[in-house]
Amino acid sequence: MTRRTIAANTEPVQQDLPLHLKYRPAVLKEVLGQKDVVKSLQTIIKAKNPGHAYMFTGPAGTGKTTLARILAAEFKCDLANILEVDAATNSGVDAMRDVMSALRYQGFGDTPNKAIIIDECHGLSKQAWSSLLKPVEEPPPHVYLFFCTTETGKVPDAIVTRCHNYSLRSLKFDDVMDLLEDVYDAEGLSTPEAVVELVARSCDGSARQALVMLSMVRDCESVDEAASLLESPLERKEVIDLCRLLLKRELTWKKAVELLQAMPDMNPESVRIVVVNYLAKCLVGAKSERDVPDLLYMTSQFSKPFNPSDKMAPLLLALGNILFAE
Repeated sequence: MTRRTIAANTEPVQQDLPLHLKYRPAVLKEVLGQKDVVKSLQTIIKAKNPGHAYMFTGPAGTGKTTLARILAAEFKCDLANILEVDAATNSGVDAMRDVMSALRYQGFGDTPNKAIIIDECHGLSKQAWSSLLKPVEEPPPHVYLFFCTTETGKVPDAIVTRCHNYSLRSLKFDDVMDLLEDVYDAEGLSTPEAVVELVARSCDGSARQALVMLSMVRDCESVDEAASLLESPLERKEVIDLCRLLLKRELTWKKAVELLQAMPDMNPESVRIVVVNYLAKCLVGAKSERDVPDLLYMTSQFSKPFNPSDKMAPLLLALGNILFAE
């Protein structure tokens, strides 16, 4: 595999971004571990009449949304004309009708093209999917639709068969090491090589998770120290359930405690990182300004790193502040 020269593409304005955002692929040739998918997409881009509906499936952190963004840009959709929707919080038929209504008209800018990227699309209701059947089968010529999911089985066959389907796979160890070594060089890190290898083995083949983990252990001086920080997976189902219930305003103290107890060996700082990134993503994709104040408040509760010596206390305090805020 050809190594990427990340450092040459890093602009000063990006220096304060988290690593997983700072080094997110911007073009297809930067996408790791998905050679066949990239080759097919390159062919589609060159086609005279490319398709308008795409389904990206695969494990978390393997590049589904990233590929959708890259493809939207290749189809000449200006950034202002690319709409991202989190189906976990916009799952109903009314939300989908509003989205499709907004896509009805051509966009402003250099080109009229628009794109919609629906993350966690398996969370859409049956009625929402039904409202999308016609747009997916016969989208307006200026509209491109992208669906991203980790659970293909929950997407109606009628939608799947109308899309170009791409299944992404977890990255191999060597691919993850290539990525981490590139970032290591670009950032001028002094993290021991054994710690970097531990990250590559612990990230479950997820490029995003590998970079989040590297951020956590970049100042560690030993494998034991790093292993202590990385002792629990960053994207366990319980953590994602916690995030979704927070967003839907359906989390209770009893349910929160049950989810935490289901992860007895978790690292609270790992949970915090997942939650704050999840909330930040929802802020960027907020459909209504009425949702922003609540999202900002929840994000603020997870914005500062947890002290390891305090164990679960900061996590419980953050959840309590959200649940019982007046």
